[in-house]
Amino acid sequence: MPTKVLNFAKSALVKPATVNVGRPGAANFGVIQEVEYVKQEAKFVYLLECLQKTAPPIIIFCENIVDVNDIHINLLIKGVDAVGIHAGMGQKEREDAISSFKKAKKDVLVATGVVLKGLDFPDIQHVINYDMPAQIEDYVDAQNGSATI
Repeated sequence: MPTKVLNFAKSALVKPATVNVGRPGAANFGVIQEVEYVKQEAKFVYLLECLQKTAPPIIIFCENIVDVNDIHINLLIKGVDAVGIHAGMGQKEREDAISSFKKAKKDVLVATGVVLKGLDFPDIQHVINYDMPAQIEDYVDAQNGSATI
């Protein structure tokens, strides 16, 4: 459950029951997770190194709109075929960004996690969390070569 709902349930319910489906907090067995601590000033350079290691399509998650815009622009400057998406964009802009990524017109999608909730992207090989997610629900549930956000 999202943290806010869980906290509300704990405060409002008497003897609440918790039902877990699968292994709580665990990634899919087909997903390899790597955690790298990188100093803030070196993150973009390291991001470029990571992008060179994996074939597209790749999703990069950022915590906020400013990071999405900065990373998107800097990737374009470096010659990476990327598109950005966040809640500050209009609906048409978001739909166009998602469409171009799904149709493989763009190799990299830079986004805030909130914007992509409930969407499915086939053939995702690499998901990068530029910022550490605040809660487990922000991670990607990958199965059978796709990423469901």
